Order: sequence, then C-alpha cells, then structure tokens
Amino acid sequence: MLVLVACNLYGYLSWISDPVEGRHHDAYCLDESGVLDADNPPEFIGDKGFVGKGMLTPFKKPQGGKLLAWQKEFNKQINKIRYVIEQVIANFKTWRIMHTDYRRPIETFTETISAVIGLHFYRLAE
Repeated sequence: MLVLVACNLYGYLSWISDPVEGRHHDAYCLDESGVLDADNPPEFIGDKGFVGKGMLTPFKKPQGGKLLAWQKEFNKQINKIRYVIEQVIANFKTWRIMHTDYRRPIETFTETISAVIGLHFYRLAE
C-alpha cells in the first residue's frame, strides 16, 4: 500500500492520502487524490517522482549528462527543505499500524488506515 504525506515547513502533518495499491507511481496517486486541484501546486515541494506536476522539484540528471553547478545548488536547497517531510514520513512509519503485522482481513486494511488517519487529525483538532 502507498500513502502520500504532506506537511508544513514546521514539520506538522497536514495531509495524508487514502491508501492506494503500491503498484502505482507516486504521481498517479497524487492525481487520484485531487489534492493539487484544490491548492496552489507551485507552493508545494516534492521529490523527483513529482516532476511535471507544477510543484518545485529537484532537477533530474540528464541521461548521459551532468547537472550544471546552479542546478546542483538548487537541488541542495530544495533537499534542505524536503528534509522536514522526510522526518515526518519517518515518524509516520513509527505508528504501530504502519510497522506491525496486520491481523485483520487484508480487504479491511484501507479502511483501517483511513480510520487511523481520521483519528490522528481529530486528536490534533482538540
């Protein structure tokens, strides 16, 4: 299962997608979620899997070529910002539901994860 995660620059979890089968690419899952339809994508920063989605992303190295010095510096600055989301993802993976054996029927996994996400944001709203 694949879950997309978004946070603000302070490291607070702000959005988690519903689980999608892991055979899909991140960009497909982003399109399916519709999160870019409601917000302003140029304000989002993503990894190289989201190139072409209107977000700020690092430059990919051209096939058989090298990045220019300014492109390397740009990637370095983007990755300094992306470090925050990587920490949020690492924290998310420590949730018991994400790292233990799932003992219920596998068909219920998506509903269970969605419920856990809902409870997390409900707790934050108090």
